[in-house]
Amino acid sequence: MNLQTRLFASYILIILIPIIVFAIYIFNEFYKTTNQDILKANEYMLEMENKNMQNNIEMMERTGQLAVSDRNVTSYLYAGHEPDTEALIDFSTNVVPNLLRLQFNNPNIAHVRLYTSNANVKEIWPIFLDESRIAEEPWHREVLRQRGKEVWAFDSQDKDVMRRTLNPVSVPVGKISLLREIGYPNGSHLGLIQVDMLLENFFPKAFGQLQDDRSHVLLLDRSSSKLIYNKDVSFFGTVSLPALQGQFERHLDDPKGYFSFKDNGISYIGMFRKLDHLDVYLLNVVSLEESFGKINKTRNMLILLSMTLIAILSLLTFWANKFILKKFHLLRDSMKRVRKGDFQVQIDIRGGGEVGELAHHFKMMMGKINGLIADAVNKQAATKEAELKALKNQINSHFLYNTLENLKMMAEVEAQYKIADSLTSLGGMMRYNLHWSGNFVRFKDEINHIKNYIAIMNVRYEDRIRLACLIPPEFHEQDILKMSLQPIVENAVIHGLTSSGLAQASGLLITIEAYANDRTTVIELKDNGPGMAPELVRSINEKIRLDPAAADKGIGLRNVNQRIQMHYGIEYGIQLESVPGEYTKVVMRLPKLIWTGGQGEHAQAFDH
Repeated sequence: MNLQTRLFASYILIILIPIIVFAIYIFNEFYKTTNQDILKANEYMLEMENKNMQNNIEMMERTGQLAVSDRNVTSYLYAGHEPDTEALIDFSTNVVPNLLRLQFNNPNIAHVRLYTSNANVKEIWPIFLDESRIAEEPWHREVLRQRGKEVWAFDSQDKDVMRRTLNPVSVPVGKISLLREIGYPNGSHLGLIQVDMLLENFFPKAFGQLQDDRSHVLLLDRSSSKLIYNKDVSFFGTVSLPALQGQFERHLDDPKGYFSFKDNGISYIGMFRKLDHLDVYLLNVVSLEESFGKINKTRNMLILLSMTLIAILSLLTFWANKFILKKFHLLRDSMKRVRKGDFQVQIDIRGGGEVGELAHHFKMMMGKINGLIADAVNKQAATKEAELKALKNQINSHFLYNTLENLKMMAEVEAQYKIADSLTSLGGMMRYNLHWSGNFVRFKDEINHIKNYIAIMNVRYEDRIRLACLIPPEFHEQDILKMSLQPIVENAVIHGLTSSGLAQASGLLITIEAYANDRTTVIELKDNGPGMAPELVRSINEKIRLDPAAADKGIGLRNVNQRIQMHYGIEYGIQLESVPGEYTKVVMRLPKLIWTGGQGEHAQAFDH
């Protein structure tokens, strides 16, 4: 990748990517804020629509209650005989105007009608009508079945139930009707009352004259699963009503809330509220096309400006390379010749600046390389000599093993079995120390080495050292660092068997025990020596944990601890414990692992 490509990549990393990330974050926040603002505004509108609807419900219920609470009305509907002319005139003059005033005093109410099936009751338009005029309406049976309870019904048009012409004309305006059966105290059926209100008055936001192109309110009748909306609104020409209803029906169990969906690539938010009184949902659908479109336009403009800036910078960089980096290209060509093996390159670049300084150091480097080549030739001869010395050392070690074996055989011939056993132990220790093929050995190999060490030390201390190994068979193949136990045992012999330079008459017992603690192998090395004071134990443990750069040199336990932590991790290591006059114990914690100890070259060597 040349410098120009790297600069172009740097522009992308330093300018374009941060701007894109920043734009994504900022504009996501804009989207969230816009969503929240739209939700708050339309929730308020939905609440106002709900309050208007509640007021209209109360008005219609109050009108219906006043109409049927007049005893003159119920007496007229329950008439057992046909009223005479004088009674009809009196009823029309005094009672009917009161009912008409109920309608006219509430301009939002379209009709107040009383239907009766009593053959003795005469129709008085537009209030009292025969029940046969509505017998075919879909809600008629439901009203009778409810036995005096309110029934609310929607109708897509205001029908002319009085049939004043041969061809009755229905007004193509939707309405909502409050319907209730009128019954006499003895339970007999007197008729029905119907209070109508046009939907444009009942739901002014959904069916009113003033509409917003970005949002609209509609209703979902739960009983019929039918959407009720103003078909003259252009808003519903852009959104698929089946898709809207499908999204909305996922939330029918919630009394109120909102949901988001997309249709024809346009995002929408739907807010809804359940109207228990009417068993319908009031739904407000808001288009986010205009709001999000402005945000997307601003975001795209920012990214386009960033890409234009990078293009301009890349063009300037291209022309700068041709004039500024001419010497740099010459230096690059010289380096290519060196790579091909030509170490006698002459670089004719003078002057100051970074390129001139680089050329100077390159010349110095070439001189150093030529000198190193000469040194390498001389070192090859030294390497051959070192290989000969290594071979000689190997021969000397084999010679030493053979000599020890001969001495052992001579001791056995002379019946000096203790000397022969000591030579066997010494040979085993030398073989263990000199045969260093890796850092890890099996636990049982390290124990064998400890046994050889104790055998030799017992020659010096007249068999006053005893070794007890309480190691279950499953730990024999445990991986352990080579020579990690021997320094601890050596400390136990030195400090446990002697006290102030005086030999202990009772002898020394060293116990090595192993057990598992979860995924950790715990090895305890304990002696019955004189023990140590708590202050000394605390001081030694602090030295064990010290960083090698900060600690004094020469403490064997610290070296063992550092080796364990270097190979296994800082959660492992050793800890010293002691009780004066009773014992001293070193606790070693290792991971429960078998890596190479039971399978490597070293293990195979000691199995023979």
